Amino acid sequence: MPDRSRTPPRALDLATRGLLAASTALLLLIIALIVAQIVARNFWNVGLPRAEEISRYAGVLMVYFTAPVLALHGLHVAVDAFTNMLPRLPRLVCVLLAEVSVLAFAFATLWGGWMYLERAWKFKTPALGIRNIWLYGPIMLSLALLAVIAVWRIAAALRSTKASR
Repeated sequence: MPDRSRTPPRALDLATRGLLAASTALLLLIIALIVAQIVARNFWNVGLPRAEEISRYAGVLMVYFTAPVLALHGLHVAVDAFTNMLPRLPRLVCVLLAEVSVLAFAFATLWGGWMYLERAWKFKTPALGIRNIWLYGPIMLSLALLAVIAVWRIAAALRSTKASR
């Protein structure tokens, strides 16, 4: 019988699927913009500063959008060769420590981002002229989702140990 305590809630699964679709679209946008820049420079000797800025911001957004996706399914960077050899209780402590670290990172980054946006939300990007809030707002939402996922993973780890007793 599958372990239901490790099955993600439908809302988290749908949210991360949406982020994965957005990340895939951003990757395709980056590829198209790079090709457009190469063609513009080689054939017309023209630079595309807007394309450069869009691809840079798309890369940043893509990284922050994929973090919750990977964290939900436990696919983020993890070195578990040592912890898998530990007995149940020390292994649980290591899992909880890792998830609390992710939660602390998410909260610290949200706090720092909030402090930054308090001053800079109304300023505009250099080439596109869009307000910073439109770039950093989705990042903040992604980090909030990462925090929710970390809390869920902590609860799931604690539930799975109670069920195995």
